[in-house]
Amino acid sequence: MSVSQTTMDKLYGMRLSVMAQAYRDQEEVPGVADMTFDERFAMIVDAEWDGRRINKRTRLLRQAGFSDPEANVIDIRYDADRKLDKAKMVELSNCGWVKARRNVVITGASGAGKSWIACALGVAACNAFYSVRYVRMPEMLDELTVAKDEEWLKSKKRYTKCDVLIVDDWLLEKIRGEQARELLEIVESRLRTGSLIICSQFSPAGWHAKLGEGAIADAVIDRIVYRSDVIHIEGDESMRKRIG
Repeated sequence: MSVSQTTMDKLYGMRLSVMAQAYRDQEEVPGVADMTFDERFAMIVDAEWDGRRINKRTRLLRQAGFSDPEANVIDIRYDADRKLDKAKMVELSNCGWVKARRNVVITGASGAGKSWIACALGVAACNAFYSVRYVRMPEMLDELTVAKDEEWLKSKKRYTKCDVLIVDDWLLEKIRGEQARELLEIVESRLRTGSLIICSQFSPAGWHAKLGEGAIADAVIDRIVYRSDVIHIEGDESMRKRIG
């Protein structure tokens, strides 16, 4: 079988480069002359399909902006003093919670490994072809409390349109009323559009004081907690010392 250059040119012209290469590579496949048209065509389509999925996964991982893009759920440490439930972590890594639009709240002391586990779950979501965005809460609030221009709208869409939003350093300090209102808007929108992963040094019971104690605080906490899996990481030694 010899490939047609005209067909190759058309495939490249339609940006089907993987399919074009698979078409050319069939010249080297043993026994290709004995294959049916459907068998040869299926091989070419499979190559294009796989190539697009790989490219999509790569793009999702790049766009997520993880603080630790190499984090992987298979590398989670289950040291006895951390008191992590391995079965629960495996369940979360399967991303059923994303499909159900549930949240994950990860709490623990500074250095406990909250951010790393959040990124590991985020990477698992990207591998399942969900869109993810990682951001530190101070940076997000800075973006959302500036003048409401076109750039502000783009920023807000980044936090509301993705399947999973990871908010790190959640409520490290008390926030202002305007910030609390913008936070409520983000949380409210995510009820309809997707899931949250929140990393906090404080349990949800301690969020009220940081949010201002009023109705906005009640609304933010209620919208997050009622549909969340809460993971608390124990242990007195930080992960930096454990892996050092």
